[in-house]
Amino acid sequence: MHPIIAKIGPFTIYSYGIMVAIAFLFGIFIARREAVRKNIKPGLVYDLGFYLLIGSIIGARIYYILFFGLKDFLAEPASIFKVWQGGLAIHGGIFGGIITSIIFSNARKISFWALADLIAPSIILGQAIGRIGCYLNGCCYGINNQPTQIYELILDFIGFLLLWGLRKKIRFKGGLFLLYLMTYSVIRIIVSQFRADNLYLWNTGITLAGLSSLIIFIIAMALFIRKRHV
Repeated sequence: MHPIIAKIGPFTIYSYGIMVAIAFLFGIFIARREAVRKNIKPGLVYDLGFYLLIGSIIGARIYYILFFGLKDFLAEPASIFKVWQGGLAIHGGIFGGIITSIIFSNARKISFWALADLIAPSIILGQAIGRIGCYLNGCCYGINNQPTQIYELILDFIGFLLLWGLRKKIRFKGGLFLLYLMTYSVIRIIVSQFRADNLYLWNTGITLAGLSSLIIFIIAMALFIRKRHV
């Protein structure tokens, strides 16, 4: 584990924060390429990326606080803002990103589904890179110290290759984004079987991450089938 890369005077550089920043930059690069291919102004990608970064982090932080660290944050409220140290939940980030994208698309009078398709490959690639940050930070670890962060990194990258390869073949709006939601849901359900930090619901053996992923998968599949036949 290498949660801290360096200390420069009073400033501490955290590996998790660095990897989130790198993931964001790679995501912007990929989304910009897609925007050019689809004759969409690259400036739109930069604007959306800025708001998505904020919305996703807020969503991921709120989700994490509510389900994983409420007592700790109540004891030290100021730590809520220290997102560079970790403590972000991916499902919260997805929900926050979707809400942000809906607001953005309505404000710009652009199809939400078109925007979602545009950034779908970027999202899962960013998640893959972000897991490197988790590995360095020592969070999201597996049972018996299995490197589940690396498991998900590999599966996320395979998911990125899948979406990248199908981006020109799925022609109905929303199809690629819904495929992303289904793909990542399956990945998370698989990886959750090996995670040591799972939150179980009411002693049922069902994990919060697994249940959330299953619900997202079912909704995404239903919408995918519906939109494909419209």
